Amino acid sequence: AELFERDGGPYLDSQGRVLLSNELREYAGLGKRVSLVGQVHKFEIWDEEAWSGNREQWVAEALGEDAGLSEELGGITL
Repeated sequence: AELFERDGGPYLDSQGRVLLSNELREYAGLGKRVSLVGQVHKFEIWDEEAWSGNREQWVAEALGEDAGLSEELGGITL
C-alpha cells in the first residue's frame, strides 16, 4: 500500500487490469509473468519464477524433519 501511495496508483486499464509503473515493477523484481497470491484480506504480486522457487523451498521445509508432529501429537490414535 505504501508504494502505491507514493506512486499515485494503483491504476486500472479499460479492461480492469491493474497497471504498475516501471518503478514498482523493477522494485518488486517482476518479469513478464506474475503470480497473484491470496493472503486472506489482501493479495501479493510475485514474479512467477520467484514464487515457484520460494514455494518449492517452503514446501520442502514444511515437510522436513523439523516440521513433523510433536511426540505428543504423533502418539494420538483413533
